Amino acid sequence: MSQFSSSTLSDLFSSPLLLVAAIPVFYYAVLPRILAVLPQKIQFLAKCIIVLISTLIMSVAGCFISIVCAILDKRYAINYLVSRMFGILAAPPCGITYKVVGEENLDTYPAIVVCNHQSSMDMMILGRVFPKHCVVMAKKELLYFPFLGIFMKLSNAIFIDRKNHKKAIESTTLAVADMKKHNSGIWIFPEGTRSRLEKADLLPFKKGAFHLAIQSQHPILPIVSEPYSHIYDSAKRSFPGGELEIRVLDPIPTIGMTTDDVNELMEKTRDVMMKHLREMDRARNGGAEVPAEETTSTISNNTSKTTATSVGTQDEAAVKKRRTLKD
Repeated sequence: MSQFSSSTLSDLFSSPLLLVAAIPVFYYAVLPRILAVLPQKIQFLAKCIIVLISTLIMSVAGCFISIVCAILDKRYAINYLVSRMFGILAAPPCGITYKVVGEENLDTYPAIVVCNHQSSMDMMILGRVFPKHCVVMAKKELLYFPFLGIFMKLSNAIFIDRKNHKKAIESTTLAVADMKKHNSGIWIFPEGTRSRLEKADLLPFKKGAFHLAIQSQHPILPIVSEPYSHIYDSAKRSFPGGELEIRVLDPIPTIGMTTDDVNELMEKTRDVMMKHLREMDRARNGGAEVPAEETTSTISNNTSKTTATSVGTQDEAAVKKRRTLKD
């Protein structure tokens, strides 16, 4: 009788522990295999739900992390902690793995971090390579998203009103002062919007990031993610997962530069990012040459505006076509 009671009590106490231990095993080992064999559209929907739930969880958890970090005077670790936790939570069940080249360059801070912007799935990139001592610059509309807006506000995110030039300038001025005060950097998508381009290309860059870099005299730290339609393509309702290559490039110094150098800095950054973007695309396609594309970069000041305008028009048309397909 005593042996039965002892065994029964042992089972009762051990079962919850076994259950808790089984959850991560199922989530990280079993669930990815189940999702991998589902029909394409069902797999796409299931993985998107996982990403959405992960975003909501990390938005709520981020609020608590923000409060703790604020109390400990570690507010500039908030984004690093939350983004990395999001990557750990969302990427494995979706079958996403990473190949990161130049990760040691993430220790270059403070810096203005610029990255190509392909889709909402770029959150996975932040989840793997978001640097320490860095905040996010984002459009002010994100401030009104449930939980996400609260978290971003607590984490010192810088919100830009794109429709109000005066307020945008005020925000960047405050950002420079804040960067110098806290020795922090800023993560910016210089294209300003998700490109959603089917080719290995970049939309024309906006100048804000480069004005910030020169005003603060912080280096530009370019990060380039390969085109990842083989991993996630919302137009085709495809989300098979796979390896995602990310390159953290060498920092570009701005010491001694003035506002007269903004265009040159922007073109130099875009050129080096484009070079690596196409290298990765060629490698992904078995070394096949990618057709030469016109870019907004040009050495001649006399032709830069014309080139940017023509390419910008072409790219915007491509984006509209892409968005129509996705919708």
